[in-house]
Amino acid sequence: MITRLTGIRDDDLAGAPSAADAVARFAAFAGDGVFVGHNVGFDLSFLERNGFAPGAQRLDTADLASMLLPSAPSYALQRLAADDGIVPAAAHRALDDALTCAGVLAALAARARALPAALLEEARSYAAVLGPAAEQFFADAVVGAVKHGWDTDGTDLRVRPGPASPAPAESRSKAMLDAATSLGLIRNFEDRPEQRQLAIEIERTMATGGVLVAEAGTGVGKSIAYLLPALGRALDGERVIVSTHTLPLQDQLVRKDLPDLQTALGTDVRIAVLKGRSNYLCPRRWQLFRTQVTTREEARLALKTLIWRTTTASGDRAELNLLGGESALWSRVSADDETCTSRRCAATRGGCYLERARSAAAGAGIVVVNHALLLHDARGGGNLLPEADHVVVDEAHHLEDAASDAFGFKLETWRTRRDLDRIAHSPLALSALKGDDPALVEAAQTLREEIGRANGTSDETFAALGTLLPEGTDRLRITGGLRASDDRWLPIELAAERMGDALAGIRAAGDRLAARGGDEDELVEHESAMKELVGEQGAIEHGVHQPKPGEIAWLERATDGIGLYVAPAHVGSALRRTLFDRHRSVVLTSATLGVAGTMTFTMDRLGVSDIAGTLRVGSPFDHANQAVLIVPSDISLPHDEHFAEEAALIVGDIARALNGRTLVLFTSHAAMREVGAQLGGLEDTGIAVLTQGVDGSRRAILERFAGGSSVLLGTQSFWEGVDLPGDQLRCVVIAKLPFPVPDDPLIQGRSERYDDPFREYHLPLAALRLRQGYGRLIRSKTDRGAVVLLDRRVILKDYGPTFLASLPAVRVQRIPSEGIALIVAEHCARG
Repeated sequence: MITRLTGIRDDDLAGAPSAADAVARFAAFAGDGVFVGHNVGFDLSFLERNGFAPGAQRLDTADLASMLLPSAPSYALQRLAADDGIVPAAAHRALDDALTCAGVLAALAARARALPAALLEEARSYAAVLGPAAEQFFADAVVGAVKHGWDTDGTDLRVRPGPASPAPAESRSKAMLDAATSLGLIRNFEDRPEQRQLAIEIERTMATGGVLVAEAGTGVGKSIAYLLPALGRALDGERVIVSTHTLPLQDQLVRKDLPDLQTALGTDVRIAVLKGRSNYLCPRRWQLFRTQVTTREEARLALKTLIWRTTTASGDRAELNLLGGESALWSRVSADDETCTSRRCAATRGGCYLERARSAAAGAGIVVVNHALLLHDARGGGNLLPEADHVVVDEAHHLEDAASDAFGFKLETWRTRRDLDRIAHSPLALSALKGDDPALVEAAQTLREEIGRANGTSDETFAALGTLLPEGTDRLRITGGLRASDDRWLPIELAAERMGDALAGIRAAGDRLAARGGDEDELVEHESAMKELVGEQGAIEHGVHQPKPGEIAWLERATDGIGLYVAPAHVGSALRRTLFDRHRSVVLTSATLGVAGTMTFTMDRLGVSDIAGTLRVGSPFDHANQAVLIVPSDISLPHDEHFAEEAALIVGDIARALNGRTLVLFTSHAAMREVGAQLGGLEDTGIAVLTQGVDGSRRAILERFAGGSSVLLGTQSFWEGVDLPGDQLRCVVIAKLPFPVPDDPLIQGRSERYDDPFREYHLPLAALRLRQGYGRLIRSKTDRGAVVLLDRRVILKDYGPTFLASLPAVRVQRIPSEGIALIVAEHCARG
């Protein structure tokens, strides 16, 4: 792998000095200079392990880039260089990388000098926390900075909201088919009968009301099919909410599909994107955060957001690339504060981003949201989103899990510590402790004592819960039988009761402190912090003291502690009451809703069996000719000890035959790592093996895979949302039929509704998941490739036909393992 990455071979190092000698010579050359590097700490730690004196001054270009380019998608050295037009002679060689780093440093310095001098002065104060070299970098930038205006509070945005969009055009009705004829004006549009059929049925549902469950195969273009009637309803003065599960689809709708449609149709419907409160920067809380910077992570976030605010119009966290501990700090500057009002934020120069987004949504004909916000709005009775006549839920196969989260409760170690710490360090509590009023000081001290008691009782509660999770057990369902018969449960109840009392004590002490006064900002922040305790109290009640029929409670162990979770076993009734009954029409759509030709399973899970109409339109792709499904006739079954070895042999053969271009999907990280460990030989042939969780982030390894000559090994997150059309991907290998994990508490609890849980629940879930994995392959009419399913149970077991009947009409071949690579290569070559 090192040879492939760098080009260095063992022979090139013949006669080279030892590491210690090289480091000694380097130290003599460098003296007490400042060390500049990309992630320079890694290089210095290596030098220090080989005799270099510790404590050298350092300047990290990765750090600088993350602050000066807050919205950059990647901070990899080569990516930054390419974005600035820097073309290195080579990559991953020491001298070339050093020269590239120097070029990036120069480009970053130029960016810094283009910022207002007053902003740079503030940035310099934060950079002092990062070290003398970083502080000097910004001090130098001040000298050459552009002398344009910048208010002393740093909030005079250069990008201000533009004028409001004009009101919607006079209402007019549009016949569905007449509108569809305009679609030829859209970029790269192909007229598809399936898309027309879907659009007409959605238009009919919106016109007459009701619920429609619509499955549209890959390539139908379902987003255009529902946006077209949505625009028609908006032109008639009705509002449509469109909900997606993933950010990429949301961006596609807002940045491409809707603009294209409006251009083609000549419409000017106002479009808005609205997210949950925690996604937006709160200018007021940010101002407070800027006065409390003491750590490196705080300094980085303060500097990054200071620069970001010069360009952002939305204040949306999605524009930021937050690294490491910056993500954890975001809650201190986000608008996730139920007590905040537009009047209070109006005093902050630049205004409130959340209120700006809500105002845009209130005046929009189409509002794009995500499932989490849609369902939290539903649970809260509709106080987050504007009233809407119609709702379209795309990626609807995720709706059940999103609803389980929205309608459930959580008690987590990290969250409890964060909430208690936030109350203890609220501006009201801190100012009261430092004040001259004895009564205020006493009230603040009482609050501190109650927080200390709550910290102790919460530690006891999490420790008691942890006794139910012995070493090696990550999850455990809490059942009625466990509560009644396990001797460990009584200490949990007692500890949780003490914790609940302590939380109530904090509330009482906090109310007494607030009653004694404080400025408005302090009081609002204090009340916001107090409200965070409501979630913990709900989890204690539902998870420990008063469990309700129809709720699933379970424990999970994580690296940062224990979590107690409660979720409804069946979300249908909650969705029916809060979502489907509140809107004139609701359309649920996805490429994977049906199992073996019927959508009964999905409709039951979502509680719409008796009220929904259904529609299934197939894919316009010719799967019978474009794809082939291969099942090895002689491979061991997945539970056999030789399966991983045999699977690795097949994957290796396919990868060599296709020069990579192979995606391998697993149902567990352990199986993925076991197979991956046996694919090292591919590296010697110039084919990279990219493993999820080992070779970088999901985005990074997808980018590397798209570059060619690679095999990608992934688990759950790679079964969907991966779009690698054309020659980038030729083969998808599915290691095992994706049955749900039987000891998953949610799976256990949901299974209890069925007489035959395997046939009625586990099998349909697995069939839907297999469809998602299969769907990674054929993404356009010109794609061609093979899916290799290594699990012979699809042929041997009586449930196999359910899986095969759920897939598109693809040819199935059952052949010996040694012939698979040849068949795959021949099939791809015919394309």
